[in-house]
Order: sequence, then structure tokens, then C-alpha cells
Amino acid sequence: ESEIPMGVHLGTSAGVAVISIAALLSFLKVKWDLDLINKLAYAVEKILQGNPSGADNSTVVYGGLMWYRKETTDLKIIHSLPFSIPSKLARNFLLINTGTPKVNTKQMITEITALFDQKPKLKDKFLTLQEELVRELLPAIKNADQKEVIRIIRQGEKNLESIGVCSPEVKKIIRSIEDAGGAAKICGAGAFDGPTGVLLCYHKNPSIIQNIAKLHNLDYFKAKLGVEGIRVE
Repeated sequence: ESEIPMGVHLGTSAGVAVISIAALLSFLKVKWDLDLINKLAYAVEKILQGNPSGADNSTVVYGGLMWYRKETTDLKIIHSLPFSIPSKLARNFLLINTGTPKVNTKQMITEITALFDQKPKLKDKFLTLQEELVRELLPAIKNADQKEVIRIIRQGEKNLESIGVCSPEVKKIIRSIEDAGGAAKICGAGAFDGPTGVLLCYHKNPSIIQNIAKLHNLDYFKAKLGVEGIRVE
């Protein structure tokens, strides 16, 4: 059982893959090995998603805040960050569920891969900008710099919109949050039109995000960030 909404780009497929494999290995009395669980879960994700990053299953397995980089077709976890998200920041994050996208992650990856094949310069620019933002986000989180966190989330969303993975309908919601002084970005693969799944939102006053969600008749909820990974109970 899970309280996580299905099919809205929150990594539920990775969660199911990880816990199923971990349960099977435990039943077979295979030595508890997080790296093995992660490797097998990634193999499942590739069957389901096509060419996933591997970040979802890695986060489910190891938990905490992950500094993650995919160097090759194999997974490579650089390290778990030795700090948690400061409460000053954590309490201001909120998730808005825009609904289940019309297309799944595998279909979106296929479409964007085709786009990047046609426009390699766009691919290089997009990936470079996103990596720069990730590197800037690390000290912003560590130092609880709210202004910088908002700037980085906004820029990350702008980059995602540059490759067309955020629908016009959801852009309107994001612009409303930005106009109110906050920031929001799509999670997962997004969608070209209609619902895009969950939005990760941030505002110094989360009630403003709640009001915007209510205005659009959308569900919203909080989630704990940087929690423990998989474990045996």
C-alpha cells in the first residue's frame, strides 16, 4: 500500500521495482546488498521506461539527498550528501497534482530523444544549463538561501519549457505561482499538452501555493524530503 499518487511522475514505478526486488531477495535469503537491489531495479526501469536516468530507483534505494551523475549506461552514485534540507526550506515545499499525463515516460523520452537527434546543439545547451543549475542548487540548499532556491527552480523550469515538455495549461499555473513570488517546476517527463503530473512548488508562504491549487481545483500535499531509503522492517 502507498499514499503516493500513481502515474504522475513521482517515481512510483521505481518504488515498486525496488521493493519487489528487495522482498524477493530477502525471501530467497540473498545477502542484503543495496547496490545489487539498485542494479536490478534499474534493469526493470529500463524495460518499463526505455532509457531512464536511474535517479528514481537510486533515490528509493539509498534515501537522503543524493548527488547523482550518470556517466555511462551504468549507474554511478557519486555520494550521499552529508546534510539534510534545512527546515527553513523544507517546510516551504509543496506538491501540486495537475493530473495523469496523456502519455507515459517512455513515450516522452522517445519524443525528446528524436528532438535532440535533430537538434544536437539544443541538447548540449539544455544539458549544460541543467547541470549548472544542479551545481548551484547544492550550496543554496545547504545555506538555506530561499532567494537562490527560487531562482534556480524558475530557471530549471524555463529550460524544461525550452524543449517543450511543459503543456500550455500547466505553464499558466506555474506563471501564477511565479507572479505570486514563488517557483514551480514539472517533475519527471512532463507532457506536451494537458496534465503533466506533479509540480514541485516553493514559496516562503506555502498557503499562497495552496490557494492557487484550490483556484485550479487541483490536489496539493506536502512530502518529507531527503528521508531514509529502503529498509527491512
